[in-house]
Parts: sequence; C-alpha cells; structure tokens
Amino acid sequence: MNSEALRALVEFDTPTVGNGLELLGVRDPSAGYTGPEVRALMPDMGARCGVAVTARLDTTSPGTDAPSMELFWEMVREIESLSGAPNGTGVPVFAVIESVGLRPRYTVTIGDGMGTHLKNAGTVGYLTNGCIRDLAGVRGVPLPCWAAGLSPMHGRLRWLDRGSPVVIDGMTVRTGDVIHADENGALCFPQELAGAVLEKAAVVREKESKMFETLRRPGMTVDRYQASLKR
Repeated sequence: MNSEALRALVEFDTPTVGNGLELLGVRDPSAGYTGPEVRALMPDMGARCGVAVTARLDTTSPGTDAPSMELFWEMVREIESLSGAPNGTGVPVFAVIESVGLRPRYTVTIGDGMGTHLKNAGTVGYLTNGCIRDLAGVRGVPLPCWAAGLSPMHGRLRWLDRGSPVVIDGMTVRTGDVIHADENGALCFPQELAGAVLEKAAVVREKESKMFETLRRPGMTVDRYQASLKR
C-alpha cells in the first residue's frame, strides 16, 4: 500500500483530488462520490484520506435482545493491523459503516465510546450514511465524521457483516479502497491509483492557480481570458 501517497493526499481538498482522478481517464466520473445526503460533521478538522475498512450495521429494527459485538471488535482489530497501531507504522484507515434496516438515515452507528476505540486503532476518519451521536464527545476524541446527521438514540446494535461492499449515499466502497473526504463530501477510488491521483492532483492545483491568477487581474473579460489561453 502506498502510505506516503495517502498521507500526502490530505494536503489537497477533495474536489482537487476528484479532478485529478478524472484526469486519469480510468473511470466514468459520474460515480464514486457522495452527494447531499452525507456531510462533514466537523468540517473544521480538514481533509482526511485513508484505506477503507467496511461493515454493515442495523440499529433501528425493534427488539430488546442483546446482539453480539464481536464483528465490531473484529473490525477494530483489522484496523489496528492495517494502521500498525499504536505506533502508526502502517496506513491511515477510514472506517466506513453502511447503515441498513428500517430507517437507515436514523441509525446511530457510533458515539464517543466506539469512536474512541476506532481512533485508538488508527482510524483517521469515519464515514456512514446513517447518523452519529455524542457530537461533542466524538469531536473531542478527535474523530472527524461524515454522516447524514445526528440522532440522540439507537436500538440494538445488529452487526450484519464486515468486509463486504457497502453503499454510502450512492457511492460503492470496498474494503481496501481509498476514501478522501473534506467539507465538500467524500470520494472513493482503488488504492492502486493513489500515487497517480496524487500526481494529477498536483497538476490540477497548479493549473487552477494559474487560471485564478489570470481571472483576478483588473479589467479581466471573457475575450481577454480566452486570448490569454491562446498565448
């Protein structure tokens, strides 16, 4: 895994990374990112990039039984193995949990307790199509989250599986994929593209820097801008 590329990609915003991915021309750019149903809950924490570890969880189906938490502990152990926790000698990891069940968007998938376990294991960001709770506590962990929003309570935690493909606001994520996210949302791409995406993101940033330098010149018009492109 290209851990150096993953760590370097956090220096770019997610739209720039997305534009770099598009420049590669390896996939249809109309897919592979979240929309308005998922948002950054701690946008001030900036961008995060890591390898996805996935699971599916239902917390809105009724019942008063006591489901097993073993799948969650297995997920945490997998994150520890990838990240090299507690020393951080491996790769940054993004925990991605798909909320399923009767009311997926109302599903609280973590709070500050589970969030602390994930952070200790080496998780750099958390992504779900459901909700979180204990916002102040999770912020204090600190674990930046991307989710549908907040909810104060949940039903029994019914872990369906881990490691399977999940769908977050229309974006399919597989364990091992790269997640890059910031205040604009999240995108996903195969980890073997990380180095190439990093290179193209740098190209995009340089090109846009020159473009805006031109656009902000006093008296700039469309004709003058088009003439500058020809030069």
